Amino acid sequence: MNLIKRTIAIMGITSVLGGIPAVVYAQAPQTRINQMNFQEYYNQGVQKLEQGNFNRAIADFNQVVQLNPQFYEGFCLRGLAKSQIGDFQAAIADFNQALQLNPNHADAYNSRGTAHAELGNIPKAIADFNQTIKIDPKFVDGYYNRGLAYFKQRNSQAAIKDFNQAISINPNLADAYGSRGLAQYALGDSKSAVADLQQAATLFRQQGDTQGYQQTQTLLQQVQQ
Repeated sequence: MNLIKRTIAIMGITSVLGGIPAVVYAQAPQTRINQMNFQEYYNQGVQKLEQGNFNRAIADFNQVVQLNPQFYEGFCLRGLAKSQIGDFQAAIADFNQALQLNPNHADAYNSRGTAHAELGNIPKAIADFNQTIKIDPKFVDGYYNRGLAYFKQRNSQAAIKDFNQAISINPNLADAYGSRGLAQYALGDSKSAVADLQQAATLFRQQGDTQGYQQTQTLLQQVQQ
């Protein structure tokens, strides 16, 4: 049975879109110009990341970290952009740098975990998701991504436990219902699998995710055969 193939979302970005963190600069004229450039490149990079213009976003974040090498969010967001173009090793290097600057950066652990998973290193991915959850026990993506990692290890029981936790934090997370349904099906519980997949399809439809809805309907047909 084909699994739901979901494009990796830009995880954790919402936590930094609300405004640029305060950066302390001396008030020399040239430094004020640098601060303006820093904010401009940062804002442009975030906008391009949201728009899916990942190469241009990387170029902007290059400028951000050059102007302020201590700004860990710049490295984290550049890593996210690199992940989106499939350059996972370079992304991991950026997440490493972000974590060196801020060892309690849950987003960086979560994003590095997804990069490790894409490279097939599931134990390292799980270790990163563990850290994500340790730092922020309400980090829904940490539970969901760890559940996917456990599922790839064919540990469906552990996967279901994490999907349960993700759903308890966000009851509208359609992907979690769909993935939990697949884990239920892998354990031979077709009834629970159908119920979860139906709930996923309902949420996808309500949220306007046509692709997710269609994929889940296809899986439902397979499970019900």
